[in-house]
Amino acid sequence: MRTVRLTTCNTSFEAHLLKTALEAKGIPSALHNENMTNLYGGLISAFTGVDIFVYEGDLERAKQIINQTDNQ
Repeated sequence: MRTVRLTTCNTSFEAHLLKTALEAKGIPSALHNENMTNLYGGLISAFTGVDIFVYEGDLERAKQIINQTDNQ
């Protein structure tokens, strides 16, 4: 299966919270650029953001979970 970018978080902490929420619902995910964020956290988030990738088939369900998490 192909992976797609679900979202980009400003911090590694935020990315791990979302990753945990996704995995609790049975959606595997992967983080990209996490080390760059830790190294350059003070710079603009467009350069240092942590991308969260999910399988293409899980994308819509993952978006719903993120929306629920944002509303809490």
